[in-house]
Amino acid sequence: MSLFKISDQPGSLNQALFQVTHGLYVLTAASGGEADRKRLNGQCLDAAMQVTNAPPRVAIAVGKKSLTHQLVLETGEFVLNVIDREDADILDIVKRFGFQSGRDVDKFKDFAYELSVNGAPILPTAVAFYECTVIDSLTLDLDTHTLFVASVDRAGVQESGEPLTYNEYRKSLRNRR
Repeated sequence: MSLFKISDQPGSLNQALFQVTHGLYVLTAASGGEADRKRLNGQCLDAAMQVTNAPPRVAIAVGKKSLTHQLVLETGEFVLNVIDREDADILDIVKRFGFQSGRDVDKFKDFAYELSVNGAPILPTAVAFYECTVIDSLTLDLDTHTLFVASVDRAGVQESGEPLTYNEYRKSLRNRR
């Protein structure tokens, strides 16, 4: 007899995939060229990982329907912001960047941010940020998502704070209900 509850159904498979540990990030991007950034957007993202350290590269998987996907595809640049697990505004940040579309609202209206060299927003409360350039030859179409592999051109790290994991975020939601 197995100790595991085994299933091949989508809902149960998703529950099993929640056991893959990873961080929760805010992916940001901007439209237009360097001189005329016109539109800023960001979204929560949990599909991110470091893939090499020399040269420093990350991979992110972004849903094709999102505005952020469109901006990353257009410019080939983005910033990956690491959410601080101790940030008192975590749920507001996740709500702002995870539960509404940038096509409907300006997610950066009345929200503090800095602009990176590539013009994408940096969240000042992030534990760290990675300013990245997509490597076109390593981009992969995954049907509903695009896997972007990017060089990390610049990064910033706060002196304090700890990265929030996706599992910790899910637990905090359950505890607030």
